[in-house]
Amino acid sequence: MRRWLPYLGIALGIALVAYALFFVRSDEERIRERLTELASSVEVKDRRETPMIRAARVRKSFATLFSKEVRLAVPELGTVDRGREPLVDLTVSAQSEFASVALDLDGLSIRLDESKEHGLAVGTAKLSGTREDGTLSRDTRTVSLRLDRQEDEWRIVDVSVSPPADAAESKEGVAPLKLPADE
Repeated sequence: MRRWLPYLGIALGIALVAYALFFVRSDEERIRERLTELASSVEVKDRRETPMIRAARVRKSFATLFSKEVRLAVPELGTVDRGREPLVDLTVSAQSEFASVALDLDGLSIRLDESKEHGLAVGTAKLSGTREDGTLSRDTRTVSLRLDRQEDEWRIVDVSVSPPADAAESKEGVAPLKLPADE
């Protein structure tokens, strides 16, 4: 019996390593999943979806994606009230102008602070949509999203969007976000 003990230990060790490699997600992967959820939640595919149903869907999704006091900074919007509800209202009103909307956040790079409690996703976001009249609309901006670990989940606490390309010459803009350790 004792000669099988080392083999059992080796098998258990291999099983633990395999579990860690294939089933445990890193913080970067978990943040990337959050970004994918965000892109899906603002997506518009079904023209038959009413604004009320759309608002309920967005509200439900935003409840898990964003902190209660999320802050949004977009140059052309000016000051936006803190919190999820103003963000839901803004998203639904913007979606109402489009028959379809797609958001691509794949170009964002993710960085964590040393404590692994705060993350920053920065890069290019691409928004494309088709208006009700069939006109195609595209917008590419630099975005910064700060995420904090809250209740063992990553939640977006701050969103900063660069000015449109045609306004890039102006001095107005949004300061890039920083991790708390960088400040």
